[in-house]
Amino acid sequence: MPQIHPDASASPACKESHLLDALVGKFGRTAYLAGAGGCGMRGLATFLLQSGWQVWGADQTCLKEDDSLVQMGLQPLTDLAVPPEVSLCIRSAAIPNGHLAVKTAEKQGARCLLYSEMLGEISRLRPVLAIAGSHGKTTITAWLAWALRHAGIPVGYLVGAEVPQLNNSADWGSSDLPLILESCEYARSFHHLRPQDVALINVDAEHPDTYPGGLPEVTESFEKFLSKVGDSGRIFAGPEAPDLSSAGAGQWFKVPSIPNATLVGLPGSHNRKNGALVAEILRTFGLDESVVQHSLAGFQGAARRLEKIGEWNGALVVSDYAHHPIEVKATLQAAQERWQGKRLHAVFQPHQAQRFHAYRKQFAPALDLADFIYLLEIYRARDPNELQASVAELLPELSTRNPQRFLKLIPDFVVGERLLKENVGPGDVILFLGAGNVDRFARCLC
Repeated sequence: MPQIHPDASASPACKESHLLDALVGKFGRTAYLAGAGGCGMRGLATFLLQSGWQVWGADQTCLKEDDSLVQMGLQPLTDLAVPPEVSLCIRSAAIPNGHLAVKTAEKQGARCLLYSEMLGEISRLRPVLAIAGSHGKTTITAWLAWALRHAGIPVGYLVGAEVPQLNNSADWGSSDLPLILESCEYARSFHHLRPQDVALINVDAEHPDTYPGGLPEVTESFEKFLSKVGDSGRIFAGPEAPDLSSAGAGQWFKVPSIPNATLVGLPGSHNRKNGALVAEILRTFGLDESVVQHSLAGFQGAARRLEKIGEWNGALVVSDYAHHPIEVKATLQAAQERWQGKRLHAVFQPHQAQRFHAYRKQFAPALDLADFIYLLEIYRARDPNELQASVAELLPELSTRNPQRFLKLIPDFVVGERLLKENVGPGDVILFLGAGNVDRFARCLC
């Protein structure tokens, strides 16, 4: 396959100096992104393109001409194309270090970084407000970004999902203002960050493939992350956050719950706790209390967070990313609150055999609020072949907890659609839960 070279005639859109110029190598403002289709990688591509870099991107499925990144100037390549000579090669965690294009870029002189390492580099160039927690990172990041942008404060942001109220899931914003981004604990990737401030939502046992020791190991990892906040930094601890105030030098602010009379636009008790953290941080930007209250009431959520997909056979179809038992329980409570008196059909697909195996006893109670339950088989990802598990293992306890409730295994979407047709009535809510391909099932119906 022929070598691809940067087009000398394609001048970067931005001629002025930029903070990201600190990462320029011998091939100038040029970068290659492996796994460019993922939400986080799309955000990095956006930052680079806005900063005047030439960017090439590849994914398993080549980005199409009408893709928003391609419209911004990203030059799409096939996954196995030989990359151009670039200063930076950035790969998502899903791309192995031995990937042909990554190895080629490194041999050509590129500095090769993981996505999380690139975020770490950015956090050394501009102030970062890192949103950390086992659950709720996307919602709070998006909420803050929307509220501050709506108030005329051009913060930067990177959200791990589409946000209908924002033009894009990422924007560099003003370099003098904080960059608000999700800091993920998976594979301890947030240890690469050097945040100025942190919003700590909660800490729960999660990612058993990374933290086989459970909650103590997760907590230790969060403590190490918080230790990276300097003595001039701040840690905003939400109502659900544990006391980790001794973990670092940053000033610790315990955020109280918001008053019951406060109007919050997102349903669910967990979102009232999220809203308390959002409100406290917004106040530090000098916003009037009326603006803070408007921000709490006006935010409508990120994609796949109780997202309305459409109607099917007279029922409302809703999709949610919840896949940890704590998230499943919170999402069902929010759905019951949002659609009071409606029958809830939960189509649940566990994500990862390792997660299912580690938290199996928590999943059945998490589904208590569903009136009908349809179980898809576990969506396997990063699972060892020798680990065998099946969603059928939930059947005995689910049956015991509520013998009269409708409960079925669905081997595929075809059988699932047939069972839904037999049971769904006008005015019902069908809630698709999971981080695998269950969302595709929801969208196939509408």
